[in-house]
Amino acid sequence: MKSFWYRLKRLKSDIFILYYACKDPRVPRQAKVLAVLLAAYVISPVDLFPDFIFPGLGYMDDLLLVPFGTEFILKLIPGPVVVEAKQKAMHLGQRAKLWATVLIGAAVILLVLAFAYRFVKIG
Repeated sequence: MKSFWYRLKRLKSDIFILYYACKDPRVPRQAKVLAVLLAAYVISPVDLFPDFIFPGLGYMDDLLLVPFGTEFILKLIPGPVVVEAKQKAMHLGQRAKLWATVLIGAAVILLVLAFAYRFVKIG
């Protein structure tokens, strides 16, 4: 059995894999319905254990249900579809890293310019 922390680290890529896999027509309807229900649970403000009533337990349902739910749904999807979805997700991850680097660089430049404008008097 894989460790809980390993599953949490892999969750981000699994969600993208699940997204791309569910767009494929070869995926069973049951897997698509479960993926939509899991996404609705994540977005919904309604929890099994409300976070404000059960502070520790309220977050544990999210930490347990989402990783195990994505792994269960991925097991319902045929292997070749998952492999294709992984390739698409890796490509997306590479593009996201590029855009994140560009945005961080632009933010640093804007901060330096704002600092210079505010504290350096010209003339």
